[in-house]
Parts: sequence; structure tokens; C-alpha cells
Amino acid sequence: MSEAAPRDVVVVGGGPAGSATAARLADAGHCVLLLDRAHFPRPKPCGECLNPAAVAALAALGVLGAVQAAGPARLRGWRIQPHDSLAFSGSFPDDVNGFALSRAVLDEILLDHARSRGVVVRMGEQVTDLLWSDGFVVGVRTRAEEIRARLVVGADGLRSIVVRKLNLLRRPPRLRKLALAAHVRGVGDLDEQGVMYVHEGGCVGVAAVGDGTANIVVVAEGEEAAHVAGNRNGYFDRTVRRYPALSAAERIEEVLATGPFDWPTRGAVADGALLVGDAAGYYDPFTGQGIFRALRGAELAAGTAGAALRHGDVSAAALAPYERARRRGFGPGERVQRLVEFFVARPDLLKAVAGRLARRPALADALIAVTGDLKPVRSLLSPRVLARWVF
Repeated sequence: MSEAAPRDVVVVGGGPAGSATAARLADAGHCVLLLDRAHFPRPKPCGECLNPAAVAALAALGVLGAVQAAGPARLRGWRIQPHDSLAFSGSFPDDVNGFALSRAVLDEILLDHARSRGVVVRMGEQVTDLLWSDGFVVGVRTRAEEIRARLVVGADGLRSIVVRKLNLLRRPPRLRKLALAAHVRGVGDLDEQGVMYVHEGGCVGVAAVGDGTANIVVVAEGEEAAHVAGNRNGYFDRTVRRYPALSAAERIEEVLATGPFDWPTRGAVADGALLVGDAAGYYDPFTGQGIFRALRGAELAAGTAGAALRHGDVSAAALAPYERARRRGFGPGERVQRLVEFFVARPDLLKAVAGRLARRPALADALIAVTGDLKPVRSLLSPRVLARWVF
């Protein structure tokens, strides 16, 4: 079975990247269909943190009021507690803040916004393949039908079917990290800070998400991830109990798992298709940048895709400005993240850096401003910041 008239756009995936892309393209006058294999609202393993740039992106999209009405917890910065080392804290500037909010709530707000802009949203529809004509993607195949479209947007996450069918996966994933997430009660007052505990073999991130509930994410790296198999609840609980500040935490749901995260792509565009969000290549944020990149990526994708549709050319060449914009926008931050991971994986180096950041709060603030996507990476190389490392 096939739809008679092609859509302008089919978006595969209803997370933040997919719903924001769909809403923006519908705003531009395009006929947009969004498909997701799940039925929303649904639980989603995620750190659930929105950095200040993500808050600004929600405002630009027109949904900040709805997010604030949902009662998110404010996030004023992060405290990093390495094992056997001084903790350090970095704060966002006084005039901005982040939020932390359940993904089930956030995703539903974004999907409702897409519907309000005219996007047709169909849940419980799994895309199984792409449709092709003369080397161009011309639609998708679900379990029930063929749906033709001028452009297909893959926003279906880490294990994207769109990426696989486009043959854009650079190499098979390697198991680097596994994340376990659950909501808890009893953590106490976090003073509007997210907290990251770093230990050998992983880390534990904690953030209040409103209504007396906190989100905890336990990350197991390398060989440590093998110990999770078959007992993710037990591993999560044992790891959380290692930290006295979390000893009263009471898990209120089953633990969700996600990983591996290592899904690099060879590109984000093809003839008749583009990728957005995690499907475009996963980036492993340490302190809450992931949702901002989904929302900002949606803005970049919709801008390029809208122009391509107006000009009647959805070739990879016409969509290439999006890929270049992604690299300019996200590349420097990804390099900073790799540098952070380098130090996190080396306890002696991390201890030295943490000590310096603990004694120089302005340095920690400068780093948090970058990871909060408030300042460019080059701001870390300013003479003032460099001087604080030395003196």
C-alpha cells in the first residue's frame, strides 16, 4: 500500500531533534509527516538536563512557556567530584540558567508543538526501509505502507535505521560506555546544581528534575560495562550507594539502559535525505549539552532543508551547507569533550586539574560557560583565562 500524494518531508523519530525539525519545516509552509515506532509519552534514558543554550533554543522555538509550566528544576551550574580529589564547581552567569525536566514530559511538549504547527504525527509506526529512485531517497517503507516524500529526515537516534539504510555508518560501534538511568527520591537539596561523581571505570550524574524527584545516570566504561549484563538494577543500586550523599536515594522505577554510544557517521546528508540529532553522529556530552545540540541541529537542518525544498533540489550538494554548519557549530565543542574525557580517564591528571579548578573558581566558571554553550571554545584561550591556569 502506498500514499497517493507525496509529502514534502517525512521525519523519522519524534525526539527533540525530530519534533523541532518537523515544527520548523511546517512553519515554513511544508507538508510534514513525523513517524516514531514508540507511543509517547515514553520513558527515555537520558540525563534530562537542558543547559542555558538549550533554554534559549526552546524560547526561539516557542515552547519555553510550556516547559516552565511543567515545573522543571532550575540548574545554575555543575559540581564535579572526582574520586580522591578536591571537588570543583562552575556556575552559569547570573542572568541565565538551565533546567532539568523528565524527557517524557519534554518530548510530549515538543511533539504537541509540532502538531500545533500542522505536523501530522503518527506513533507506533516503525520505518523498516527507505524508498529509492535513480539514486535518490524518495520516501520510507513502514511495516504497513510505503510513504513517498521529497525529503526524508533521519532523527531516529543512536541506532538509526535511516543511517544504516543510507550506508552512512563509518564503522561498527565499539562498546565504550553503557548508561543506566532512573528517577529517585530522597537525594535532598542539590542547591540548583547538577553533580557529577567521577570514579575509576565510570561516573554518576545527579540532577533534580522537579517535584522532589532526581534523575541519576550511572555510566559504566570499558570493561566495567560488562558487569552490568543481566542485573542493571543491582549494578545501578550498588554504584549509587558508593556515595554517602546518595545513600538515602530511593529508586522509584526500573532502570533503563542505553548504549553503546560509539556510532560515528560518514556524513549527515545524502541525495534526498539528511540526519539530525544523535542519528547524525553521537556526541558524548559530559554535562548536559545533548538536547541543545538536538535543538540547534534542528534549526540548522530546517534552514537548509527549507531552502532546498523551495528550489526543488534536495541533492546532497544542495543539503551540504547543513553539514558544514554542523561542523562549524559542533566541532569545537566535541574537541573540548574529547579533552575532558582524556582527563577523566586519567585519575592523576584529573586530580591535578580538579585541584586547580577548585582553587580558581573563575576558571571553573569559564569551562562551564563553554559546556553550557554560552561562550565559544576559543574563550578558554583568552589571555585572562590562560593566566589563571598559570598564576
